[in-house]
Amino acid sequence: MSSVSQGNSAAVFVPADRILEVSTAGEASVTIEGGRTWWLRSGDKRRLSTGDPAKRVTIEAISGTASYTVYYSDVVPFTGNRTLSPDDNGKVLRCDDTSDVTITVPPDLPECFSCGFMMWSTGTITVSAGSGATKRSSTSELSTQYSTGALLVGKNADGASAEFILSGGFA
Repeated sequence: MSSVSQGNSAAVFVPADRILEVSTAGEASVTIEGGRTWWLRSGDKRRLSTGDPAKRVTIEAISGTASYTVYYSDVVPFTGNRTLSPDDNGKVLRCDDTSDVTITVPPDLPECFSCGFMMWSTGTITVSAGSGATKRSSTSELSTQYSTGALLVGKNADGASAEFILSGGFA
């Protein structure tokens, strides 16, 4: 979380389709480039979606301090088995399925691909390596409701043999 002190302003670049949350312990204004202005009073909190394309947002602390955070992750609900794709990079996949599901990691995910997982329901998430991919962790399942974990592709030298690890609540 970042902040702006009384009498100052900050220009924040908010990527497309991300959320900006602003709160204040005084009075502040929030202006989206080419758009409208919101006025916040002490104790107010506002979540703004800037849409597409990315926008510049100016936050001015008129009195007190204004605090802000840009949320970069998308929470994506899903049910059923799925194969990861490059579009899942940086997202958090929330499983709402009461049955067991399998997440397959394909061999073509690039190095540094990462995504998170949340087991929101009562099933189990099992992560498996697709043909040509290699799981380097001894763990592979999230089976406790509300547990979380993450996947990171640590190596893929030829673009066709992703090597990945799992962390967090995977057992």
